[in-house]
Amino acid sequence: MRILREILICLIIETYLMDTNDWLYQPHIIEKIVHNTFLEDGPVRLNRLSDEEYMQIPFFRQISCLCEFIQNEGSVKLTATGNLPQRIVFKMYSLGIPFYYYEKYPHKLKKETDSESVHMARLLAEEAGLIKKRANSLSLTKLGERIIKDNFLFLKTLFITFGYKLSWGYFDGYEDPKIGQHGFGLSLMLVGRYGEEPRSSMFYSQKYFAAFPYLHNDRFRDRCYSWRTFERFMQNMGLVTFAEERKFTPEDVTIITRTELFGKLLSIDADFGKISFSSELNLPLYQLKICLKNSFPAIWREFHVPSDLSLSNLHLVIQTVMGWQNYHLHQFVKDGVFYTKRSVDDEYWDEMGSVDYNGLNISDLLKRENESILYEYDFGDGWVHNIELVKILNYDGSTDFLTCIAGERSCPPEDCGGIFRYKDILKILKDPAHEEYDEYITWLGDEFDPEVFSLNSVNNTLATFVRVN
Repeated sequence: MRILREILICLIIETYLMDTNDWLYQPHIIEKIVHNTFLEDGPVRLNRLSDEEYMQIPFFRQISCLCEFIQNEGSVKLTATGNLPQRIVFKMYSLGIPFYYYEKYPHKLKKETDSESVHMARLLAEEAGLIKKRANSLSLTKLGERIIKDNFLFLKTLFITFGYKLSWGYFDGYEDPKIGQHGFGLSLMLVGRYGEEPRSSMFYSQKYFAAFPYLHNDRFRDRCYSWRTFERFMQNMGLVTFAEERKFTPEDVTIITRTELFGKLLSIDADFGKISFSSELNLPLYQLKICLKNSFPAIWREFHVPSDLSLSNLHLVIQTVMGWQNYHLHQFVKDGVFYTKRSVDDEYWDEMGSVDYNGLNISDLLKRENESILYEYDFGDGWVHNIELVKILNYDGSTDFLTCIAGERSCPPEDCGGIFRYKDILKILKDPAHEEYDEYITWLGDEFDPEVFSLNSVNNTLATFVRVN
């Protein structure tokens, strides 16, 4: 049995390694998933359901029940220990996911905190601003009175609060409070993609940690992810079912299937953020050449992009063809004007004098052959690239509209100190006797070769950027 488990884990890890070129794992898409789940411009959107379908969601039933009690009675007085009255606890528990212990010993359920689902439903309602506690009593807020009249708005509020505000780690003893909750939108997208067939929790946890490898790693990591994501979040929101009872071992593998309600409730855009191009518009292609300034011998790439490619997408293409990891800020420079993405919370934007490039395309800056602009990445290290419009091509369908056609030499490693420090590092790597040689070999790895550039690897990644119309 142990050998079979090890084989299963090996297969899952192999799948995880193959997924690194998956569109979902591109850094800018992960960023969107982390911050934009359930937002209007995000990859996961909520649909309206019938009244009967809303009542298939355990937390919706429980919190609706609590709000109804409060609305009917004006307020609900809590016990001396601050718990819900027992009559409300029993009713809410009956509307949630049954817990095997209380199904066997119902007399043991005595107070709100005995049932995680009841206690969590109450906290979720408070965190969402639907109810408030005052003088040891619960009452509906003005916001709550308005929201509970619209089932769609009610559920959306619960989803956003559950995903972004109420701590999933509050109810357990696992060390890292972020596991599962951080990037929960990715888990939704994975279940949307794979959940029609029964799959193990290990299958999903490996794919989740492929995107977030920096989260705490111990022998309980997969169990923590499964418990919080599927049993605490998705099951209570009516999105998944289990093929077997939950076990209590750290190595437990639970079999998960998405519910029919999942597809009705959630619209998932698997091509979210991809780049499309219509040849019917007779738009030309640009053949660009990018070269890292002060690199000798030159580190350069030549590639094709649609002439109507947005500057935000051009930034992502440059990151890919060059080999950067999109860790830092960037800007384009043309005729002394700086174009960059405006951050909504940047209070110093007006002082910087930059132009927000939202809505601008590459053709707004480059119009003629041999014209060039600068692309600056990582203002600390100061990587400056020259981008030249080499050719303007008529698209005839004989080539991919987004492809790298040539290039030489590896991209410098992130955060190495800039081009001149990179040159020093290359000298150190040629001298095993240097005092810093071992340090850089450990950091960069034995496989690092400054002369290597893989055209196939770059184009395999670019292929995932393309939306097929």
